[in-house]
Amino acid sequence: MFAVVALLFTFSGVALSQEITGSIVGSVKDANGAAVKGATVTVTNLATKQVVRTATTDDEGGYSARDLPVGTYDVAVEATGFKKHVASKVQVDVGTPRTLNIGLEVGSVAEVVTIEANPVAVELSTPTVSTTINGDQARELSLNNRNWVQLITLAPGVTNDLADQVYVGTTNPAGQANTMNISVNGARS
Repeated sequence: MFAVVALLFTFSGVALSQEITGSIVGSVKDANGAAVKGATVTVTNLATKQVVRTATTDDEGGYSARDLPVGTYDVAVEATGFKKHVASKVQVDVGTPRTLNIGLEVGSVAEVVTIEANPVAVELSTPTVSTTINGDQARELSLNNRNWVQLITLAPGVTNDLADQVYVGTTNPAGQANTMNISVNGARS
């Protein structure tokens, strides 16, 4: 039993030393040597062109991107009021933290907003309002007892004088049986 415990302690150090990742650590400072708090550090794998880590600098300007697979990376640093800085081809090796201290230059942020949209086609020749109620709406909407009159009232400006009655089987004040009035924008149909 003692021999088994001794072997476990002996080989536990070997198991812990089998790292397969590395890290990039460092600090971000301005031209005067002051720490840049809140800068965004983006680590992009050059082989896959994918962002693998994003970090934000702390109060002292420090950052760390840990557990990076061995490889070559681009490290981009951006902060408000500073020019973007990119460190290219940063090599990450197994178990060895790569120290990368970055100095940012004061600069302005150039911002370009491009909006591209196709104009919406508006029918201007006829002043009509129309609505199409498709089969999906008829099937998926919760209608009281599957009453078709409720579908009509989904169109803008359409009202029903019988509100949400489940069936139409009443007489109107003129004595006409089984009638109802549908109003579109206040006009009776």
